[in-house]
Amino acid sequence: MVGRKKQMSDEALMDALEEIFLAEGYRDITQKELAKRLGCSFRRLYNIADSKESLFLLVIDRFFNAMKKSGWAVSSTSKPLTTRVTDYLQVGIQAASRAGDGFNRDIASTKAGQLLFDSLQKERISGLKELVQEGIESGEFEKYHAYFVAEVMIQVTRRVREPDFLAKSGMTFSESLEELSKLLRFGLLHR
Repeated sequence: MVGRKKQMSDEALMDALEEIFLAEGYRDITQKELAKRLGCSFRRLYNIADSKESLFLLVIDRFFNAMKKSGWAVSSTSKPLTTRVTDYLQVGIQAASRAGDGFNRDIASTKAGQLLFDSLQKERISGLKELVQEGIESGEFEKYHAYFVAEVMIQVTRRVREPDFLAKSGMTFSESLEELSKLLRFGLLHR
C-alpha cells in the first residue's frame, strides 16, 4: 500500500519508549501523546501494558535488566581486577547519565519504581561485593570487609539520588556516582 508507514518492531518500540521515559519520566506525558510520538496506535501501547505507569515500569525493568547483564559481562572478563571494577561501576554511571530529572522523580515517587531501583542496586552491589572479595583475597585490595564496602556503596547511592543532595552538591546523579566510583576504587587499592 502506497504511503503507509512501516510499523516499528516491538524491540524498536521498547527502545524508543526507553529513551522517552529516561529523558522525561512518564507523569508529564499522556499515552495518546506517546502513541503519536512513536507513530503507533494507543491500542498497541495498551496491549503492552494496561496503564501508563505499568508501561513505564515494564520499560524501566527492561532497562535495569540490560544494565545488570552488561555489568556482569564486563566484570567477568580476563582483564585486571581494578579494570573490571572500573568497568562494572562505569555501566551504572553511563546508565545514570541517560536518566533525566523526570525519570528520577518518577522512580522515586512510585513504590514500584523504588522497589525496582532498590532491587537493581542490591544486585549491582552484590556483584561489587564479589569483585571486592576477589581483590582482597588476591592481595590487590586492602583488607576491608567486602560486605561493609558493598553496604556503604548502596547507602551512599541511595543518598546521592535524593534531590536535596543533588541540589546542595551541584552534581548530577551520574556525576555523584562517578565520584563515588573513584573514592571506592582508589580507597580499595593495596598500597
